[in-house]
Amino acid sequence: MPEAENLIALEIYFQRTELLVTFLLALLGIAFGNLTIKGVGFGSSGVLIAAMVAGYFFQFEPVAILANLGIVLFLLCVGLEAGPSFFRAFKQHGRRYIANVLVLLAVSGVNTVAIIALTGVPIGIGLGLFAGSFTSSPALISALQFSPEDEVIFGYGVAYPFGLLGVILFISISVRVLRDKVAAELSERSHLHSAVFKLENDDLHGQLIRDAEVLKRHDVVVSGILRDLSVRGASGSTVLQRGDLLRVEGIPENVASAGAEIGEEVQETFDENSELDTRSIVVENISVVNRSLHDLGIRLRFNATLTRIIRANIEFVPVEDQPLAYGDVVVAVGTPYQLDQLEIFLGHKHHTVQPRVDIGSLAAILFLAFAIGGVVVPMPGLGQFSLGIAGGALVAGLIFGHFGRIGNFIGRFPRNATAVLKELGLALFFVQVGLETGQSFVESLGFEAVYYALYAILFAVVPMAASFLVGHYMLRIPISECFGVICGGMTLHPASTSSAKWTPPSAPLLPTRRSTQLL
Repeated sequence: MPEAENLIALEIYFQRTELLVTFLLALLGIAFGNLTIKGVGFGSSGVLIAAMVAGYFFQFEPVAILANLGIVLFLLCVGLEAGPSFFRAFKQHGRRYIANVLVLLAVSGVNTVAIIALTGVPIGIGLGLFAGSFTSSPALISALQFSPEDEVIFGYGVAYPFGLLGVILFISISVRVLRDKVAAELSERSHLHSAVFKLENDDLHGQLIRDAEVLKRHDVVVSGILRDLSVRGASGSTVLQRGDLLRVEGIPENVASAGAEIGEEVQETFDENSELDTRSIVVENISVVNRSLHDLGIRLRFNATLTRIIRANIEFVPVEDQPLAYGDVVVAVGTPYQLDQLEIFLGHKHHTVQPRVDIGSLAAILFLAFAIGGVVVPMPGLGQFSLGIAGGALVAGLIFGHFGRIGNFIGRFPRNATAVLKELGLALFFVQVGLETGQSFVESLGFEAVYYALYAILFAVVPMAASFLVGHYMLRIPISECFGVICGGMTLHPASTSSAKWTPPSAPLLPTRRSTQLL
């Protein structure tokens, strides 16, 4: 062909860089992690799995500085989110919770030393098995600072899936076995009830929710409406229509009385794909204290529904003339954006909440994190002690999150902003750890890996079982809270999700989309 003879051969080259590989694996891993089977998916851990596969087949080299930056961002955001409530919760329940965590840590320490000593596992591999069984990124970072890197990474890679499986099975089975007792505990704590009714009363058709006398007379609230197969918020200006499915909340007898006037009770599950969410918000903004809900105009401003107020461990349905008190816990239903705005309004003073991530403030927090982590304290007979970058990031986040503002630097950002930074940090860290694990994982496997898998399960389950027995039967911590303390102490995100999945809520609210994500 004469036209083909006139073509000029052209070669195109493509340059591979570490950043290109990192974000490609993050993209593939997130896509894999988002796949779910019956509500269970790998979540952020999909990035770790994708990186391990790529490290094994292509032998990509990890970038240490990206791993360090990732874990610092992750723990920093954890501290920023926990800071506003951490010290208050510590003051209220600190003794029992801290005692339970200390039991957990003591048992895990003795258990780890005993297994390593009795089995002869190399210390580096043993510490990696411990970190992997706890699915604890901070523990991995700490182990890498004191033990051979290749041994720690290998142990972490072996233990991660088996420890994870053991933890999820332990939590799921325990909560199933104790479910009746958990329900009894929560029913004693909560006096509120919810039910779904089909609107059949013609007198209510066309009325605004705020004008519906039946709701005021029986002291109940509508927390959501199912109409045309979609769940929508129930603001005061919402117009009721015949055939609506109304979720009504209040004291059981009041709900029953109001429901008798509304229509027939139905056993309907609201769409789990609804954008509506529920959130507990602590009132900390001095400017709203002692002002009534009507005066604040919360429904008009934010289009969110307040379903209950918890004050001094007593729950009650809010009414328009109800004044708020400092420390009240307000349970609200709405879209994530509406709840974010309401949390800013009620939860914090306006001048301590930044509507976006301020780069100067973030740089100051990062500087403090690295500064705290770099402090080395010599301890006679024990060597040098340091929190490391992981501990420094968490402490810096808690400090800024608690105070909200230090000088001109802001420590409180919107929830969605810190969530993005947290996921980004975790992805960066998982990519680098996965690459390093994948390079030597399969070649290092032998028959001893079977024993390592068993050790990983023991590393996780033994401390959990001991902490639960001591926490519930000796310290009298309720079962649901006991599992929460254990999951927090072990940084076990998958276990906490599993516990939340099987533990009945204190009072039914609009369901939100949930999946068990293995972080």
